[in-house]
Amino acid sequence: MNQIESLLPRESLLWIFAAQLAVLTPHFLRLPGWLVAAWVLAVLWRLDAYRGRRELPGRLAKYMAVGIVAVGLLSSYRHWFALEPMVALLAIALTLKNLELVSRRDAFLSLLLSYFVAATLFIFDQSIPVAVYGVLSILVVTAALAAQCGRHSARPRRALGLAAALLAQSVPLMLVLFVVIPRLGPLWAVPQDSGEATTGISDSMTPGDFSRLSKSDEPALRISFDGPVPPPEQRYWRGLVLSRFDGRSWGRYPGFGSGDRGWGQPRPTASQLPAVGPRYRYQVIQEPTHKPWLFALARPHSDTGGVGETRDDRLVKSTPVYSRFAYQVRSWPRSTLPVQEVLNTTDRRRNLQLPRGGNPRARAWAAQLREKNLSPQQVSQQILDLFTRSFIYTLQPPALGADSVDEFLFDSRQGFCEHFAGSYVFMMRAAGIPARVVAGYQGGEWVARQEYLLVRDYDAHAWAEIWIPARGWQRVDPTAAVSPERIRDGLQRAAADEFMRDALLPLHRIALLHRLRLEWDMLNYRWYQTVISFDSDRQRTLLQRILGEISPARLALLLAIPAAVALSILLLWIWSTGREQKLPEAQRLYRNFCRRLARAGIGRRCGEAPRDFARRVAAEEPGLGPMADKITSAFEMASYAEDPRAGRQLRRLLRSFRPRRR
Repeated sequence: MNQIESLLPRESLLWIFAAQLAVLTPHFLRLPGWLVAAWVLAVLWRLDAYRGRRELPGRLAKYMAVGIVAVGLLSSYRHWFALEPMVALLAIALTLKNLELVSRRDAFLSLLLSYFVAATLFIFDQSIPVAVYGVLSILVVTAALAAQCGRHSARPRRALGLAAALLAQSVPLMLVLFVVIPRLGPLWAVPQDSGEATTGISDSMTPGDFSRLSKSDEPALRISFDGPVPPPEQRYWRGLVLSRFDGRSWGRYPGFGSGDRGWGQPRPTASQLPAVGPRYRYQVIQEPTHKPWLFALARPHSDTGGVGETRDDRLVKSTPVYSRFAYQVRSWPRSTLPVQEVLNTTDRRRNLQLPRGGNPRARAWAAQLREKNLSPQQVSQQILDLFTRSFIYTLQPPALGADSVDEFLFDSRQGFCEHFAGSYVFMMRAAGIPARVVAGYQGGEWVARQEYLLVRDYDAHAWAEIWIPARGWQRVDPTAAVSPERIRDGLQRAAADEFMRDALLPLHRIALLHRLRLEWDMLNYRWYQTVISFDSDRQRTLLQRILGEISPARLALLLAIPAAVALSILLLWIWSTGREQKLPEAQRLYRNFCRRLARAGIGRRCGEAPRDFARRVAAEEPGLGPMADKITSAFEMASYAEDPRAGRQLRRLLRSFRPRRR
């Protein structure tokens, strides 16, 4: 093939750009704006070069383009070894390849690179819509690859049809490989550059944070139980312990046990936990948070790889949760476990810490309680009684000033869970009793058809824990004293008038829409359980169910059977359609015309010319004569004069030609 024949025609270029657009579109929101503009500029430049309006860039211009995009990458990303800059690097390679897109070899390289870019879409999201879009983008890339095989292959209908046939033929092999190929973990972990979380719990708590979360109904956790399900008042999914107070916000102490750089020593360890007795077994599917902390009931233990327990009774992951993550948990009620009778000096100091000044009225009241020599339970009850008598639970509390605890306790007396938990812990500490704030989720919606608990962002909650000698850490929820229906029935019923008031479409108030959304969540749950979380354990169980015993011979047989079936179907299809495909299109259409007349009782004689056959049809069946003459004329023009318009006319005439049997 000489150089002129190897140059890319217009149809091939358009298919390549369509494939690039399909695989890059989902990444446009996370790629820098200058990179998107660079791709558009490269495409326009290549189209102008095809029209002869400008020349393709020379070697010096290419070197300059590489230097510019390298500087752009270094300035756009904080960390080079991360997922987003790596995807950006692939997008840049695809963009710069357009500047030297000349031959079919260049086209094949560009399309093979497009397959890699399409695969990177699943790094960020594995949901059903993304999977459907990924399949469609692969279809477009495969069609663009088929369009490079010749002029007729570039027609959209033919290219897409061939691509669909190829992908359909690959489905059986794909399913077998999905089941048989060993499920290996990643060979290395590449962090994501973005630090934004898709669920709302942050590592600090300021008055107003959790009330803002009440406006989001995005899923956060999906929890399925193996055995008994805890009652609503026991569904406290703890994720963070906040012990440091700066006068305005509650936060964590950095360092050992915080969960940011590994986990602390488990307490109690797995060997110390009772083998029998009351406990909960469950699996949690957690949405991405870009943080290492996980959510579970109190006193959790997990055998999932990369998950450990901290000293403050939480679960953390060795790496941040960048995508949906499933982990198994066992939790024991604290009443069934041995009690740690001594609180070490460091933990006591941290859980009694308060700023030097601020909130004088709250400190004075706590001093009065302290002087009465009350027990921790009695001090707690005094504070809870105050909440019960004169406080209001609301999603829209008034803003607080510098002395936020004083203003909340003695002035506004309106708040959300963070107001009650924060002020309660402040008062307990001021009275000399170790206390801490716990942040996580409370409650959840039970999905009966799939038997799992759906926890959403608006279920975010904050409560308190106090240290009681001889009993250890005990949960106290001040919000329950003000609004017990929040704990028993959930936020939607506790704040019915205020719940999701600012939502553009209040789905919870429209029964049909709420039901459809719940059905969609159940579909996503099944998708994750069946496909995304298909790990080595599930693979081994499935293969044992199919084969009985996993051995190389049986695995080879499992691979050979569908391969033989697919090969037989392919050979049968080639044998049945091969002869027809060798004939030109006009002759195949005319042969179809003759078959229809033969079924009607007018068969074409051996050696009879098309024009003579048309005359005989008109003589034997005058009603068919005009149509037979038109079809014959169109066939002669398409077959002998190679007129494409006559070929289209021939196809059009045959669609309406249905002669009746004589």
